[in-house]
Amino acid sequence: MQSKEQMENFSVSKACYLSYPLPVVLSVMQLEPRNATVLLGDEVRFNCTTNELWDVMVWQHNGRSVLTISSAHGPLGHGNYVWAENRSTSAVSMWELVLRSSTFSPTIQEITCELLPGYNHRQTAGLSVQEYVPEVEGRVVILGGNVSAQVGAPMVLHCQAVGWYPAPAIEWRVNDATVNSSEFNSSSIQDQAGLFNITSTLQLRVEEMSRVQCSASVPALPAPRTSSVFISAVPTENHSVVIIAVTVTVCIIAMVALITVILLCRHKLTKSKLFQDQLRFDQQKSEKDSEEHEGKVNFGYNSEGPPGFGYPHQAVTETTADTRKVPDIIYIMSHEPRQASAADYANVPRREGLVKIRQSTTV
Repeated sequence: MQSKEQMENFSVSKACYLSYPLPVVLSVMQLEPRNATVLLGDEVRFNCTTNELWDVMVWQHNGRSVLTISSAHGPLGHGNYVWAENRSTSAVSMWELVLRSSTFSPTIQEITCELLPGYNHRQTAGLSVQEYVPEVEGRVVILGGNVSAQVGAPMVLHCQAVGWYPAPAIEWRVNDATVNSSEFNSSSIQDQAGLFNITSTLQLRVEEMSRVQCSASVPALPAPRTSSVFISAVPTENHSVVIIAVTVTVCIIAMVALITVILLCRHKLTKSKLFQDQLRFDQQKSEKDSEEHEGKVNFGYNSEGPPGFGYPHQAVTETTADTRKVPDIIYIMSHEPRQASAADYANVPRREGLVKIRQSTTV
């Protein structure tokens, strides 16, 4: 309620304004900003400016009066969430409305400034209150976290932003470079509370280790909300190198096997040869032992005497039916060959009839 003194002062000021002629000026009234965006719970300010004379300025929020200002006495009362500040100059009259703890609404709210008395002295601005819930984790998140992929392989990343109003703008960055909006897709769903849930999909090819960021923002946010992941690039296997490596390995194994077989065969042959040599040696030794105890056949014997020496096919001649053994005749050979003589046969016992003589030569 206005006091009696205030009403009298108001009447006096009105009479003073009417008693003096006013210069003819162009009437100007402005309400700024025309559209404002604020986060739920933050404060917002609107300026109502005019060069006209006025008595009362009325501020309304969605058609409901929230503050009245007298040109003579200033604000007539105020609340905990709304008040006004005088920004007037000598040229214009300007009052600033301050709204604190703006309430959320999924629709645009109206802020109205009206000057009284006057005709059509009314301006309206729009107020958008946006909401996000900072205490809920994962407001913006790239699903899957850090991943690994082969160089050149395609990859799909999904980013989710939940609980926004209005629908936030989504931005992707790869190694701090902004991705063109044509390279990713975003879709939004509005829940029963009027909040938006956004899903954005990015397709890219991995060329190197990369840092990928997904950001969601609304105009009221001082900085976007961002989620980041790292993609590790794994070198692509070179199939030709693998084939060469496998071939070399197989060749080495085959060579080692071949060498092993050759060595085993050689060892076996060597062992067999040693065994045969041992048998031959044993046989020769046995024959030598036998020769030491027995005489040797003289294949050069001839019944006609020395002239037949040297003809093996005449070595043994039977002249009679009687056979008699004779002692061995041993010639000791010098470096020069010696011809047999008649004296060599002089001491050989003879008897009438058949005589069989065996001549042996030892070298």
